[in-house]
Amino acid sequence: MRASKKYLKYYHPEQLWKKVETNASQLGKKVLLEVLSLYYMLISEKTPLKIRVTIMAALGYFILPTDVVSDFIPVLGFSDDIAFLSYAFTKAQKYLTPETKTKASELLGKWFPDHEPEALNLELG
Repeated sequence: MRASKKYLKYYHPEQLWKKVETNASQLGKKVLLEVLSLYYMLISEKTPLKIRVTIMAALGYFILPTDVVSDFIPVLGFSDDIAFLSYAFTKAQKYLTPETKTKASELLGKWFPDHEPEALNLELG
């Protein structure tokens, strides 16, 4: 799967936070942790430009209100978003640092106060 540059224009941090806050419970802890980790890898200067473009495209697609499978469809709504996010995460995973994991996990606690950081384990590259 190749990151589509056409989705880059849909990435805006404010829109990302709005989408996350509105859909946190539907996304679940694991997907939300992946989204947050992608965001922190995106803003890290250690992440190469090519990987940042892939992350921005995936987050742009996630934000896009009209995508292949509408987010409003129960169960299937986020399946295409999750596939693109997972692809981007797989490509970026080796740039996932302990600091990135910590920041993402701490922010996850905002939406899931019962979150235990050790309970969800993202692989470090």
